[in-house]
Parts: sequence; structure tokens; C-alpha cells
Amino acid sequence: MPMQMQDLQDLYIHKLKDIYSAEQQALQAMQQSVTAVQTPELKQGITLHIQQTEGQIERLEQIFQKLGEQPGGVTCEGMKGLVEEAQKLLQENASPEVLEAGLIAAQQAIEHYEIAGYGTARTYAQLLGDQDAVQLLEQTLEEEKLTDEKLTQVAQQINVEALNA
Repeated sequence: MPMQMQDLQDLYIHKLKDIYSAEQQALQAMQQSVTAVQTPELKQGITLHIQQTEGQIERLEQIFQKLGEQPGGVTCEGMKGLVEEAQKLLQENASPEVLEAGLIAAQQAIEHYEIAGYGTARTYAQLLGDQDAVQLLEQTLEEEKLTDEKLTQVAQQINVEALNA
């Protein structure tokens, strides 16, 4: 049954539930893809981001607890599509370099989606005067941006290797 959304508070809670679902799905996708990569920097980066994502989920749970809300009940369809694209890559008959280049692109699409979601939720929290949530969401937003930058750095090496594969 769809949520009632009568005001910004309702929309904010819905956005948080959507992000929570997105993080859960992204976590599973990273856990699957980390076993498929061989480049040490990429494997290390994904492993680190798995740990960060677990912390990000905990931050969302803190926000839900403070709001007196439960985190479930919404499936993020956008993330579902992004994860499906990444999973299709894992099924391809690709060289390791090409697979990793594709997985980085898929992971960056996921990061950009999360950056958009967290930026929106942080803005809603600011407007609603929830400074604790603003700080938690900002912390996660910065982590997502750093992950995207690190992926770009690793991609510069791996894309060249894929070119010469």
C-alpha cells in the first residue's frame, strides 16, 4: 500500500526509506562483484566501500529511530535497475580488464544515484530543522563522493588495460 505523502516530512521519510532500500541492494551487489575483480586496488576499494555502506545503513537506522519510523516498506526501483545492469556484466564473457572497466562504470552509476538521494534527503532534513540527520546524511554524502573519486582514479588505469586487452 502506498505511503500517505501530505507534506515534506512524509516525502522525507519516503526518501529515507528509498535510500535505505538502495543501500541494501548496493551492498549485496558489491558483495557479489568483489569476488569477480582481480585488480588489488579495485578489490580493496570495493571491500572498503562495503564496510562504509554498512556504516551508512546504521546511520540511516539512527535517523529512523529518532523519527520513530521503521526503515523498510519501500523498494528502490532505480537501484534495482542499476544493480541488474551490474549483474548482467558479471554474466558476460569478458576479459578481466573489460569486466572490471564495466563494473567500475556500473558502480559509479550507483554512486551517482546515491549522491543524488543523499543530497535530496539532506536538504529535506535542513528544511525540517533536523540538524542531527543533516550531519549524518552529510557524512554519508561525503563518503559517496570520495568513493566516486577513487573509482575514477582506478578507472584511469583499468580503462587503459581494457583498451589493450
